[in-house]
Parts: sequence; structure tokens; C-alpha cells
Amino acid sequence: MAYDVSVLQNELDVLTVCKPASVPVHPCGQYRKNTIVGILQAEYGLAPLFPIHRLDRLVSGLLILARNASKADFFRQQIEAGLVQKQYIAKVIGVFPEDEIMVDANIDYNAREGRSTAEVENANGAVKGKAASTKFTQINTDGTHSIVLCEPITGRTHQIRVHLQYTGHPIANDMLYLSEHVIGRSAGRMSADRAAANSGHSPEFIFHDNCPGEENSRDDFSIDPMCTNCPNLAPKGYDGLEEGLWLHCFRYSGPGWTYECPYPDWASLPE
Repeated sequence: MAYDVSVLQNELDVLTVCKPASVPVHPCGQYRKNTIVGILQAEYGLAPLFPIHRLDRLVSGLLILARNASKADFFRQQIEAGLVQKQYIAKVIGVFPEDEIMVDANIDYNAREGRSTAEVENANGAVKGKAASTKFTQINTDGTHSIVLCEPITGRTHQIRVHLQYTGHPIANDMLYLSEHVIGRSAGRMSADRAAANSGHSPEFIFHDNCPGEENSRDDFSIDPMCTNCPNLAPKGYDGLEEGLWLHCFRYSGPGWTYECPYPDWASLPE
């Protein structure tokens, strides 16, 4: 989608930007130059850059990039020590409970399917996946949708999306994790995930937002008989109605520092 990458703060050793949905952070899958790092280098002359965290391709919001390796290592040490707090907002289906909810459910990521599942103990007491925890708090609701504050304690693939689905309140336009009985109540426009699902095959153009590229086998792809570089050839599975996921990173904070990003337009619910 044709959104600009907005520079929020340009400091000596830290750069923060507001990442638009649909653009990956760094090269992956079909994306080489058209990434946040590539755009910042080509259009702003900013290099080298070291992303200190990652947002999925369909997720928008705050992205922090270090300007040098030593600052990147500073952030890495704080993240590994559990000193960094991450805050997102999501627009979900239904009236989210007013009381704070803590979800502790393992995340099991299936690379071939490009999606995760929340796992609980089976009859033998075993559980698949990696431990994951997310805290959720309702911000407001209009009776149909709710805006929810999401604070992931861990960082697993699609963690917030899967844990919201686990609560029974999936992100309202997340076709990858919306259950069948709520699809009719979701947003009218299509997400990139739904467009890919509707294409009926696995085209070389379509990747899920974690960009698993190298994890896909050769058999997963079909080759278009036309030149894939032709400017008149639209990528399969997209019809111009796609939108970004209603999940937005708005704040990262640690000892002595905080970086923020403005809320997106979809975060406002009618009174």
C-alpha cells in the first residue's frame, strides 16, 4: 500500500519511524528493496541501520532502529534481560471484558502453514510450542468492536493475534485467525491474508507476514507463465481492497527511555 514511512525521531544513535502496514522491516520472501530498511536508505540516505525489534509485515506502528552496532547491542541486552515493555493496540470483535486478562498459552508455529496455534496441556500433561504470555486491557468499546491494549511479555510468532483469538475476541479484520462463526461480523474490506486465501493456490507472490521465504519447499510454489517482472501483471490474490491488520505498536520503553508512535485512524470508535 502507498503509505509513507514517517520518521518520528532522528537522534545521533537511534532512529524511530512509524511503519505502515504491508511493508516488511527487512528483506524477506519476495521483498528485497521495498522494505523499511531499504526505503530509509534509498529515500532518506539513512544507513547503516540496525532494527532492534521486528513488526510483522501487516502490522503498523513504532519501529526502533539503532544507528550503530554498539547501540543495537545496548537494546539487545535490555530486551534479553526482560527490561523492555511493549505496548500495542488492537481492534477486536465483540465487547472485550473490562477486567484485565492475562493469557498464558504456549504458541506453536507451523512454518508450512504460516500460522500459529495456542496450545494447552493434553491428557498426558504435555504441551506443544513455546511458553507465551500476553496481558490485555480494554480501552473502549462500541458494543460491536473493542479497542484493546496488548502487552506481550514474550515475543512469539503471531503471539498477540493468537492470544486474542484464544480469548474469543480475534482482531476484527484478521482473516488468518478469525473463526468461521465470526467472519460475517468482521470488516467488509479484505485483509492480505484473506486475499491470499481466496486465490485458491499458493502463488509465488503471496507470503504470510512473517516472511518465511526460505522455509517453503520448492513444491509449494507455482510459476506464472507470464514474466513476473512485467509492470502490467498484477500480483495474484490482490484486488486493490486490501488493508493493514488492525494491530498497531505504539510504545516501547525501558530503563530511562520511552519511544511512542501516534494511534492509527481505525483506533477511534464511534461514541
